Amino acid sequence: MGKKETISKHYLDELSTIINAFPVSQVIEAANTILVNSKSGTVFTAGNGGSASTASHMATDLGVGSLRRRNAIRIVSLVDNSAILTATANDLSYDNIFSQQLQLLGRKGDVFICFSASGMSQNLVKAVDQAKNMGITTISITGFDGGTLRFSTDLNIHIQTQIGSYGVVEDAHSVVSHLLTEMIRSVE
Repeated sequence: MGKKETISKHYLDELSTIINAFPVSQVIEAANTILVNSKSGTVFTAGNGGSASTASHMATDLGVGSLRRRNAIRIVSLVDNSAILTATANDLSYDNIFSQQLQLLGRKGDVFICFSASGMSQNLVKAVDQAKNMGITTISITGFDGGTLRFSTDLNIHIQTQIGSYGVVEDAHSVVSHLLTEMIRSVE
């Protein structure tokens, strides 16, 4: 077996192991939480790097997809406004890019969902603290060992992986996002 075949087998074996042990009950609990809170509140998503893409993708899928429902879900990705992100990072700190947006836009009863492979991103940890201070329900979707976010949010969907397995974590987080979207869309 060549190097590329070995890499492919290892990657797909790791992903298969994760899929076979998927935390479905945690995803169901998160879907129920989102459904209850989104009736009168807004859902916010965030992440960094590949996780930012997942947060943005989830906001698109859930927002546009819920337009077919009687009660559409208001969802905002906090990663999508480059002017706000860069102004906050420049004027305050990169650690504040999400907490400042929550402070401006969030209300008690909203939901904040953050995606993080490591669970250690300070801008997400700070946003979770801000959200909790405001009465916003917090959900983290983590990988590796879960880091700080695994234990600091109201609900955690954890994908246990080897530290550094970013691709596998990001693939699994995309599955979580799509499962949440499908579960929420199925409710009338």
